Amino acid sequence: MAMPAAVAWAPVQRRSRLLRHSSADAWLIAASLLHAGLLAVALLWLPRFGWGGLVAGTLMLAVALCWSSNTVAHNHLHNPLFRSRRHNRFFSLFLSVSSGIPQSVWRARHLWHHAGEPALRKPRLSRAALPEILTITALWLSLFWFVPVAFLCCYLPGLLLGLGLCRLQGDMEHALDERALRGMSHYGALYNKLCFNDGYHAEHHACPAEHWTRLPARRGEIAAPTSDTPPLFRWAELLRVSALCALERIALESSLIQRFVLRSHARALGELLAGLGFEPRRVAIVGGGLFPRSLIVLRQLLPATAFTVIDRSADNVARARAHLAARGIACEDVEFRVESFDGSRHMEFDLVVTPLAFVGSERELERVLERAALISHAFVWRRRGDRSKVVSWLLLKRVNLTLGHRR
Repeated sequence: MAMPAAVAWAPVQRRSRLLRHSSADAWLIAASLLHAGLLAVALLWLPRFGWGGLVAGTLMLAVALCWSSNTVAHNHLHNPLFRSRRHNRFFSLFLSVSSGIPQSVWRARHLWHHAGEPALRKPRLSRAALPEILTITALWLSLFWFVPVAFLCCYLPGLLLGLGLCRLQGDMEHALDERALRGMSHYGALYNKLCFNDGYHAEHHACPAEHWTRLPARRGEIAAPTSDTPPLFRWAELLRVSALCALERIALESSLIQRFVLRSHARALGELLAGLGFEPRRVAIVGGGLFPRSLIVLRQLLPATAFTVIDRSADNVARARAHLAARGIACEDVEFRVESFDGSRHMEFDLVVTPLAFVGSERELERVLERAALISHAFVWRRRGDRSKVVSWLLLKRVNLTLGHRR
């Protein structure tokens, strides 16, 4: 069943003589004029305030470039806004000047991305790019002649930083999950309001010709990986996961650390299971690769239970198997699945255990609670659910039990 979309922009079907698809595209035109206005402010007014103004202008240009490229330019290249081909060419030229990026080049590169970035079909420069490149060159020469300090100390750094933000956004829209090769979505209402439904990225990759106002209606049609974090800030989530995995590898090298971690988890998990109220028959351990402490502890606490380890990394699963074998623990009765956890697909369990480095959206866990109990590892300051126990203050870690519909 499709989940209700957090619609930031409702579909607008009204058309005009000027706009091809929807009158809502007038907002994109307004956004492009705002971007051009910010460019003028950064180059002509902020430099009057010295180095502070130049730095502020650089940051303003970078953020405006990233925002405009991922909203206005992105939608225009997929669905040209105007009915008239001449108007579309002029608007592309306008976007080229305001962004400093030839839109024909940007369009070819982006459509290559949608095609899966095949090595044999790399984007080529089209004839339409020539007037855009010449116009941008003329702008740069004019800026260098009339406002050289603003051009060298504000415009060029802002352009480079903005391109870096665009690259970061593009990478993070496809990071953290192998399913995200076709896009990871973010359904935050504020983000999608400000960015014209750019958060519906998996839906956009599934239906690249769909108008941006209709993307929320596509939610639920595909098994879209999601994140509660907007793309530009998703690097922090990736850094957190990488750091936690590094700590796991350190634990694998020290028997002393392993004994401490297992003893701490056995105490906390044992106290949580005492309040579970039922004996789980099937337990899923998400992210149970590398150092499989949850599996080791829970098999001792629940000897009659069937366990499934779900980890998206085949290398992590191999390490977990090797570690269990080295400890003399037979794992023929444990099922290992090399895949990402999906709350709507993994429905056969009555208890799900998630790691501190869980990748995904809280909505995935809400789906779990419709039919199963949930034990989630969390930082020590994040007490949630029906019961909670501290694993170790030294590890800054606790485990939370949420019964969901089993309450």
